[in-house]
Amino acid sequence: MKFDELETREPSSGKKMYTGFAPIQIVAVNPNTKTLAALLGIDEDKVKEPNYEGENGMRLDFWYVNHPDFKTELSGKFSLWVNNDTRTSQAGKKQFIDNFTRTSWAENLAALSEAQAGLDPSRRMDLKSVREAKGGEETVYSLLKAYGNISPKEKPFVLDSWSSIAKGKGNELVDFFAHFNKANMGVKVLLGIKDDKYQDVCTKVFVNVNSKITDYVAKQVTGEYGFKSYYGNFDFKEYTENNAPAANEVESPFSSDMMSWEKSEVATAPVSDDVDSLF
Repeated sequence: MKFDELETREPSSGKKMYTGFAPIQIVAVNPNTKTLAALLGIDEDKVKEPNYEGENGMRLDFWYVNHPDFKTELSGKFSLWVNNDTRTSQAGKKQFIDNFTRTSWAENLAALSEAQAGLDPSRRMDLKSVREAKGGEETVYSLLKAYGNISPKEKPFVLDSWSSIAKGKGNELVDFFAHFNKANMGVKVLLGIKDDKYQDVCTKVFVNVNSKITDYVAKQVTGEYGFKSYYGNFDFKEYTENNAPAANEVESPFSSDMMSWEKSEVATAPVSDDVDSLF
């Protein structure tokens, strides 16, 4: 085989890429070929049949565009991995979640109950509704809560069928985003550049479109377990190879008016090969 004669695909197809936080709206979740073709504005026969199944679960692809109030045109997708298996740490602890999306780690329910008894009542989980959290469940709820600016304290917030979502069926999620898109809601995501070639999206933190980027948000992104792709200093900016510094440069603490997007403001990977052509 002559490796230098193989046909290769140009990274990002010359599409503009960006770094920093940007407000988006999600318009599709795990679309079929027909929906993908409509999203991409191409003939259906040019779109490969998407495969969302992985070795350890299903991939949820969230296709997004820029929020209507954000003037820079954005389009792409990010992915979360989900399954119906109990999330377990390397130390053997299980993650538990209640109907108000509060989570905690413990060896078993007895140990969880004992630990919760020592907490301030305002921080305790609802042990009547507590259950074993599934793979990707906490992250999906984090996205949904940020998107709809939802803060469940007295009213439960529970998806109708996690088992369906764990099978890659995104209908309930599509309905959720459509409902809040009509209310002009959405989410800020941190855009980054992976391997100097691909547009990436941080899935470690999601921020409601009307919220500021705080020190707490920054801590979810920086550090040893943070977002590894280059994202600049959180300010939204078009990426060019010529002016990209060697590392992320984040100033802290943040000023109270930092990241006013009205003025421009389970890891992701490069877009899969399920689709021949992207936005």
